[in-house]
Amino acid sequence: MSGIVSGMPPGHASRPAEDRQPATTAPASPPGPAAPPPRRLGAAALRQNSVYIAFALLVAFDLLVTPGFRNPTVVRSLLFEAAPVILIALGQSLAIGTRGIDLSVGSVMALSSATIGLTMDLDQGLAIGAAVAVGLLCGILNGMLVAWLRIAPLISSLALLVAARGLAQAMLGGARVDMPFDGPLSTIGQLAPGGIPAVAMFSLLAALLFSFVVRRTVPGRYALFVGASRTAAVLAGHPVRATLGFVYGVSGLLAGIAGVFATARLGAADANYIGVQFELDAIAAAVIGGTPLSGGRISTLGTVFGVLLLVVLDASFIMNNVNANYAQMLKAAFIVGALFLRRGAA
Repeated sequence: MSGIVSGMPPGHASRPAEDRQPATTAPASPPGPAAPPPRRLGAAALRQNSVYIAFALLVAFDLLVTPGFRNPTVVRSLLFEAAPVILIALGQSLAIGTRGIDLSVGSVMALSSATIGLTMDLDQGLAIGAAVAVGLLCGILNGMLVAWLRIAPLISSLALLVAARGLAQAMLGGARVDMPFDGPLSTIGQLAPGGIPAVAMFSLLAALLFSFVVRRTVPGRYALFVGASRTAAVLAGHPVRATLGFVYGVSGLLAGIAGVFATARLGAADANYIGVQFELDAIAAAVIGGTPLSGGRISTLGTVFGVLLLVVLDASFIMNNVNANYAQMLKAAFIVGALFLRRGAA
């Protein structure tokens, strides 16, 4: 009756309250990010692991096709050759990680070798220490040019490349100085416990230490921060100049040790041969291994495999009697292809 008095139709008051409210539609939640298609995921994985895949394929090819590649002596020789390149590639990757570059590493190796040839008659241990110290001093000088004089790393390291090679040749008068058949240098060049060269073991331990420094220590993290954004590093109050000095000092130190290894393996100090074009292999190995030229990231394991890939590639050309001129062109094409696969990799 109350419904009649109020002018409402009978039964209206008995309806549920929600029936009397205007119907509304809840806003739809925004869609989440779409999952990448499987093909794109596969392409990204291929790019990220291209250096390991290429290395495995090349080794498999050599085991099947290249005569004599299965000989353990060949493997030991390749490890001897790879050891100094691994060291300078690690230093190179650190420089590239700060958006820099170090073109001087090959010439610093030659200068380290010339130092051994000049001081060897005094004492072999002293000669080795002097050679390593010369490499460190070259790295510090390069770091000062980059950090304090603000010279572009490309220019400073290019100047040091020319100066160090010229000084090394002048120190030895352009001649080759043979090493004695006994003593520490001979041991370094020949020691291979269990068939694994001691210099290769040292290089791999250096890579492990390098990875720890980059990932777990303050200087290593500063280096990555400087590479990611130098402006942000300056605004955050980080010691950018000291970090750059540290980076190029490490690169020079590793190049000095690499010069000792190369001299010991060759059995002679030769400024005309040791370290020639090694800087190019070091840069290629670092970038192929996953250290981007844009800086801010370093792949230690990828750098090591990048070196092994290039060393095995050179051996493949030699053992298959490929003409040296064609081998260089094929190597260049291989590097370009590897870098093409790396493009856009995270």
